[in-house]
Amino acid sequence: MTYLKIMLVAGVIVGALAGQVAAQDAACPQVGDQAPLTLHKNWIMTGWERHEGDPNFVFSEKMSEYYDLENTDGVFYDNFAPGETQLFRDAARYGANWEDLQNAARSVFHGLTEGHDAIVSDSIASTTLGFVGRINRLDGKIIAFDGRSQLGWQCVKGVWKIRHEMNYAWIVEPAAIEKFLGKAQ
Repeated sequence: MTYLKIMLVAGVIVGALAGQVAAQDAACPQVGDQAPLTLHKNWIMTGWERHEGDPNFVFSEKMSEYYDLENTDGVFYDNFAPGETQLFRDAARYGANWEDLQNAARSVFHGLTEGHDAIVSDSIASTTLGFVGRINRLDGKIIAFDGRSQLGWQCVKGVWKIRHEMNYAWIVEPAAIEKFLGKAQ
């Protein structure tokens, strides 16, 4: 092989490796549709929504856009979490914990209130927002709540994934949140 051919092959190999490294270390968007605060809003308004006739809620299918289900380590707290625990160290376990509640609902609707903010760097971000929700259970019971959410995001292969979660909600009268339902502000 001539020197020129060796240099061309070496250049192709180095370029391919650099492309792989760049793909692994690709920067996550700080503004726009895939920025952390927009994702947080979609996480509430789309991810956790349920409409009558929807298929069963399977966390790993519906929420994989928001959580790293290959590396599930993190801290996930929600005082409204069904079951005996409210604190989880595994995103997949945390998410699966919500499946029975979601699947026992005819519908789950949300709306955004106030307190939206984001702190974003190249590799981590923190977002906060206020939200409300109404769960219309299959047994006819209606559960309305007001809440606050703070999510910690990590840039993973060029996309934001939730690694830390702190949600707090309290029961309210359904009429108190009616004006917010369906509003993404």
